[in-house]
Amino acid sequence: MNEYSESAARFARDTAAHRMTVLHDDGLYRHLVFAEPTHGFYWFELTTTPGQLVFSGDGDSYVFRRTEDMFQFFRSGIWRNGSHNINPGYWSEKLTSGREAATSYSEKLFQQEVTETLADVEDDYPGIAAAWTEHVESEFNTEYEEEALRALSEFRFGEAYRAKCRECDWEFEADSYSVAAGKARDHRREVGDKHAAPVRDLTFTFSDMGEMRLQDFDWWFLWACHAIVFGIARYDRVRKYGLEALAVRKAVAA
Repeated sequence: MNEYSESAARFARDTAAHRMTVLHDDGLYRHLVFAEPTHGFYWFELTTTPGQLVFSGDGDSYVFRRTEDMFQFFRSGIWRNGSHNINPGYWSEKLTSGREAATSYSEKLFQQEVTETLADVEDDYPGIAAAWTEHVESEFNTEYEEEALRALSEFRFGEAYRAKCRECDWEFEADSYSVAAGKARDHRREVGDKHAAPVRDLTFTFSDMGEMRLQDFDWWFLWACHAIVFGIARYDRVRKYGLEALAVRKAVAA
């Protein structure tokens, strides 16, 4: 089972009864439509011109540019036995319609990042995982990126401040900055001006929020990747067996 088997299974369910209609097929100029004849859900189409492939359908559209024949480019994801694999990381680099459209906030990734971070500091901050759970459940819905980021920015645990002298071994820790700073000033007055004791905030916060990976491939972009290789494979199969006439849209009598 590969990394994208879940999205592959969904795509297979959504397109189980899809049929291909060829609206245009002239060398590198192609226009293929895939849809369920009885309804319009999850339809999609592939359009190519030299050097470009456009995916459009029942959601966002994507434009890819890489080689003159983009069908040949995406055929790398089609295996000899007819199955296929996708490479969304590499393929997203070929988007000219905006790479940011390929990704979206992932609550699953958010939870993984937070869990790993808290596990790393649990020994230094006992009880931090439970405190985080209580914090989130109190008022945040991390299904939404804005709420998730707010939950991170407002979380503080183990409030503590340490004043440590630069000249000697003296140090003092308190749960209040003002108390620690006051003790540092007293120490300096008692032993001399060289004995400054800066106060360090030991409170845990998610200070490295910007390094957290919260974006993952959007489900629709993955769906589109599956659709592209599926559509090309079906197109190739029809041409291989000389069945092009079956895929051409029938003319409607006047």
